[in-house]
Amino acid sequence: MELSERKKKILKSIVDAYIESGEPIGSKFLSTSYDFSVSPATIRNEMSELEELGFLEQPHTSAGRVPTALGFKTYVNSLMEKYFLTMEELNLLNELTSFKLNELSRTLEQASRVISRLTNYTSFSVLRSPEHTAIRYETLLIDPESFLIVMICDNDIVKSTRVKTAIPVDEIAVKSIQDSLNSALTGIRADEITMPVFISFEKSLGRFGMYASDCVKAVYEMLSADCKEHVHVDGVTKLLSYPEYSSVSNAKSVLSIIEEQNKLIELLYMMNENKLNLYITDDDSDNILPAKDTSFVFHPITYNGKQVGAIGVIGPKRMDYKKVIASLKYLASGISVELTEKKRKGEAETIPKSTAETDFKTNDT
Repeated sequence: MELSERKKKILKSIVDAYIESGEPIGSKFLSTSYDFSVSPATIRNEMSELEELGFLEQPHTSAGRVPTALGFKTYVNSLMEKYFLTMEELNLLNELTSFKLNELSRTLEQASRVISRLTNYTSFSVLRSPEHTAIRYETLLIDPESFLIVMICDNDIVKSTRVKTAIPVDEIAVKSIQDSLNSALTGIRADEITMPVFISFEKSLGRFGMYASDCVKAVYEMLSADCKEHVHVDGVTKLLSYPEYSSVSNAKSVLSIIEEQNKLIELLYMMNENKLNLYITDDDSDNILPAKDTSFVFHPITYNGKQVGAIGVIGPKRMDYKKVIASLKYLASGISVELTEKKRKGEAETIPKSTAETDFKTNDT
């Protein structure tokens, strides 16, 4: 049955109000909270008809109405207003999909699981996301108000974003934007997009310079979107099997470090980049590691001479250091060599046996 415009408006208002409050909605509430030009009695009659048609139901006598499954479906299919995601929400969604297929990320996560099983301690891995530079841009006209920018990065990652503009755009303008992007914005990082770079890009656009600001903003956001660390933790419950963490306060202190993750990231930036690192907390520690009777052992992962991440172990101060250190150094060295060999040969190689020495940096915090 086709609903009248009034019934549609009433149904939409009831669903909107019910989603927000979770309480049955009455005719008096609708007449005072929404812009209806009819009396509460008329609204009440319309609500009764909507109930008879199966769009609403009354939980109990004298209560207001709530939407039925049919009411919600009708709302979603034809009455619901379009929702525009905020930039924060878009960034969150992009974060959920970024690096999902990244091979190094998968390798570190798997390594973390292996180390946890091997040592019976909690393990973690941290991946430093690389800074991208674009090697090529392509553009595609979507409609007169928007176009797509596709960025092909130096690490084979492809990104794209839709650019909306208040000024109508056509095929000629989009082609000019593509040419200017490739001539002015290739080979630079997000932090290198300066005012002179912007001016050069705007100048290269010529009569299409009005699109420069939107384009540069889109490119900057694509280049900088993934420039942060990704942390993976395994075997958290293993800590609770040690008597050192039978105390609620002790367990809470170390679990809070794992949960916050930024503490582990800070360790990454404090580490000696070439050697295994050991941090042992003390009873009144109030610095970067506010935990009691706990050790953090971790080793950097390097690629092309740069630190790209780390893998480590968290456990009691009385942990089996020999086994932990040997395991971490072997695995970290193997991953670093494998990455280098794969880049050189263009294919995966077997992880070689580590020949690294056993010296490491110790910090008693």
